Amino acid sequence: MKKYNVTFMKAAYDDLDKIFDFILLDNPKAAKHMLDTIMKQLGRLEEFPLLGKPLYNKHLNYYRFRMVIINPYIVFYRFIDDTVYIYRILHGATNYIDILKG
Repeated sequence: MKKYNVTFMKAAYDDLDKIFDFILLDNPKAAKHMLDTIMKQLGRLEEFPLLGKPLYNKHLNYYRFRMVIINPYIVFYRFIDDTVYIYRILHGATNYIDILKG
């Protein structure tokens, strides 16, 4: 089976750092587990780049974002020319549409 490249944009790396640091304050083991879970799920995009659901929003349709839910986080990405670009990893309670528009 073909493997696709998965590339994290800087904002996605920053999001991972914030997620880890936030959870680490209360529970180091849970922080590591959450980070491992996110990375494992995103690793699936190497083989299944269209795994996530399309993000339908009139302001964002042009960019063709897809999303994968890794509870309680949502990963936003685009699949372009055999590469999966991870743009953001945001908590589901945030106003992610406004964040992505910015």
